[in-house]
Amino acid sequence: MSGRIRRLNVSEGGSARAAARQVQSDPAYYERLARELVRASRGRRSCAELSRRAGYRSNMVQRWESGQSWPSASTFLRLHARFHPRARKWIENFIHAAPAWLGDEDPTSPGAVAAFLRHVRGKTPILRLAASAQRNRYSISRWLSGAVEPSLPDFLCMVDASTRRLLDLLAAIEDPERLPAARDAWQQLLRARQAAYDLPWSHAVLRALELKECPRGLGAQQAFVARRLGISRDQVGEAMRVLEGLGQVSKKRDRFVPCAQDVVDTGSDPERAHALRVAWTSTALERLRAKRQGSFGWSLFAVSKEDLARLNTLHLQYVRAMRDVIAHSTETECVGLYCAQLLDLGAE
Repeated sequence: MSGRIRRLNVSEGGSARAAARQVQSDPAYYERLARELVRASRGRRSCAELSRRAGYRSNMVQRWESGQSWPSASTFLRLHARFHPRARKWIENFIHAAPAWLGDEDPTSPGAVAAFLRHVRGKTPILRLAASAQRNRYSISRWLSGAVEPSLPDFLCMVDASTRRLLDLLAAIEDPERLPAARDAWQQLLRARQAAYDLPWSHAVLRALELKECPRGLGAQQAFVARRLGISRDQVGEAMRVLEGLGQVSKKRDRFVPCAQDVVDTGSDPERAHALRVAWTSTALERLRAKRQGSFGWSLFAVSKEDLARLNTLHLQYVRAMRDVIAHSTETECVGLYCAQLLDLGAE
């Protein structure tokens, strides 16, 4: 086993919690997306032609596009990848790495789909996931085990419920601009991601506006956020203007209110994601030097390369469990910052 430690980007998805958009309660939303994915995959081919190429005697693709029946997630992915080779990298594009559990398995296979669902589920209890997805827990258990394949709409719903990153999944498979149901939301997400890169404190301000103690009154809010985050009022004011321009907050009478949103993943641009890691780690170092409250620690040890890789796996498992706690925290009383380092000091 290699001793190289996979880069851990804990900023992915770390900027959304209480104001995260709820999973769509209307199954028609995921069904519409499924129809649009099939339509985009077909391109200029007719439904009958694509059905023949897929090995069907009947016009099955037309039935999918009309919503009369649905392909399984793996059936769609396998067909889509025939004409869109990039789609074979959908798992890597979503996770930003080639997961060890994928191995040599075909990423469009039923086994890969089940493993992916287990990965994005993380430590979320099945009952909680079932309530969020509004799906039967027994069905979810069977999808996760691979005993039964989820339909394409159910697969989309499961990823949405597990990650709040449905738009990123769509982008890993197909250009969201070709999906009318996702186009506007995708553009908004791109703008929010750009703001996270250009003005990192904007998302910390957004989180502070969610705190239950946040007062009314724009001036009072600005002073409160500056005090809670330990930054200047000018920084808060700039962040608020950016957030309002992006539609991430809106003015409700005498206060800014966070708007519903998807998780903003910042791992899609490696260079800018690296800059964000540096920025937030520098912030943590600044607070450590100022002897601010927090959990700061270090440990030096000698282990095998194999065990260092095992420690990294445990670390990633912890991060997934941590995100589940954050997503389901019932109170908004503080803005937390999590930074972590695990590395081989001798590695270049």
